[in-house]
Amino acid sequence: MRRISKTLGAAIIGGMCWFASLAASAANPASGLIDTEIQAALSAKELTPAPRAEDSELLRRIYLDVLGRIPTSSEAAQYLADSSADKHHRLIDALLAHDEMPAYWRTVFDEWFNSAVGERDFGRDGFLVYLEEAIKTNKPWDRLAHEMLVPDLKDEKQRPAAYFLAIRVRGGDNDAKVDALTSGVASVFFGVQLQCAKCHDHPFVDQWKQDHYYGLAAFLGRTQEARIENTPIVKERAEGEVKFVTTAQEEKTARLMFLDSRILDEPPPPADRGQWYSKANGGLPDAPYFSRRATLAEYALKADSPFFKRAIVNRMWKQLMGRGLVEPVDQMHVANPASHPVLLDHLADDFATSGFDLRRLMAEILHSEAYFRSSRWTSTAERPRDSDYATAILKPLTPDQLAVSVGLATGHFEQSRAKFEREKKNRKIEEITPAISRAMYWRERDVQDFAARFRTGGESFEANAAQALFLSYNSLIEKQLQPSAGNLIDRLAKQADNDAAVSEAFLTILSRAPRDDERSRAVEFLTSGDSSRPAKCRDLVWAVICSSEFRFNH
Repeated sequence: MRRISKTLGAAIIGGMCWFASLAASAANPASGLIDTEIQAALSAKELTPAPRAEDSELLRRIYLDVLGRIPTSSEAAQYLADSSADKHHRLIDALLAHDEMPAYWRTVFDEWFNSAVGERDFGRDGFLVYLEEAIKTNKPWDRLAHEMLVPDLKDEKQRPAAYFLAIRVRGGDNDAKVDALTSGVASVFFGVQLQCAKCHDHPFVDQWKQDHYYGLAAFLGRTQEARIENTPIVKERAEGEVKFVTTAQEEKTARLMFLDSRILDEPPPPADRGQWYSKANGGLPDAPYFSRRATLAEYALKADSPFFKRAIVNRMWKQLMGRGLVEPVDQMHVANPASHPVLLDHLADDFATSGFDLRRLMAEILHSEAYFRSSRWTSTAERPRDSDYATAILKPLTPDQLAVSVGLATGHFEQSRAKFEREKKNRKIEEITPAISRAMYWRERDVQDFAARFRTGGESFEANAAQALFLSYNSLIEKQLQPSAGNLIDRLAKQADNDAAVSEAFLTILSRAPRDDERSRAVEFLTSGDSSRPAKCRDLVWAVICSSEFRFNH
């Protein structure tokens, strides 16, 4: 199988629509601003951008970016048959409102927030449900961030939000907990890394002093983990200071200082220690007379806070465009300017004045002509840098995207969905919706094991040779390539017309029709040799799935 498939894989894998763009810009003014700013920068460098990507490429890109999966063959066929000039824009709007969208984006947000944390199991399921509901209802970003920093524990729906802080104060000594809190909050909400300012002023960034690190730490240092009804939550002490030693060996008590150097005051504690806490009911922790975390949230999570609004806009831009306007995304400081500073400022301001509408921000980026560009660079001139956004940036499929997309391509996903339908009465589920089916599929042990093989740690994901070899040799992928009633291998094996079988394989896996050379070679492969029909079909599918075209979002 492997010898034949490797040969086959090597053999078969090898103008702008301005009317639709103008229509999208009218509906999404920021989309027009994106294109204006990027085009101005390209013109200044005398660069001509790549043309719009082919329909099949845009179809696949939009599905992967919005739903985290490839389209089904029926979804692809319907889209490719549509000759409307604005079909890309209509597809974006439809998928942003799709039932599966929150089910996928909850994992994206979880990676943004918690990829740097080692142990994430306890409480993660509840946090994912919380995130999915927040995305489904399009909860404004400032509210979502506020609930993660200062969850209202009396509200059962908000309690899972405490997971963000709770996992950072789980285990380890107090210094390690404070460092995990400070680093996490600085990176996620404000797009900065302060670790290099922990022992001394930052050696490379004059903007960050030791006082900034410990100033932020002082807001968080009284946070402790607690539990209620087997749910991780947090509590806050009414006393306790963060102390540090300067390079001059001077011991200092950290003041409540934000990244903009603003120092916030703390009221003196009540003379009666019995009034330092407000008693809580129902097993909830008592609340301190003054919450440093709440003070941080009230001051920093606002529309006029440049750190807060710029950080999430930059992360969203990178998620959809492949590279942050500021890169790395958690190194936003004066010594690391944005590639397009006016664009970042405008998008951040628009995002804040719109009420921190995350879905609107996504739509603005997705509807831009810059997003629609081809990843191919056919000019004889040197390929522009990724930071120019003259071409689409190749993005390897994330572990989540790859696991679900392989399942859809082989038919394993549909077989699992049919199993969920049979079991829904016992599971006490009224209807297996696309979102429920997606969530249940992701909880399947073999799917999780599959994705785990591609995790490298950290927020970013890079493809490597080991992952390609995994697709080539591991039993988890071979299991999905065995013919089984109704899956892709089974359907192709029963297809008497080889030409039709090849077309179905390419449409199902790559969301496009095969090129003439691919078709002729694949048909020749299916008609030659002594292998059984199912074995040949399996090798064909395996070769296409192992291709770089499948493993990358292009």
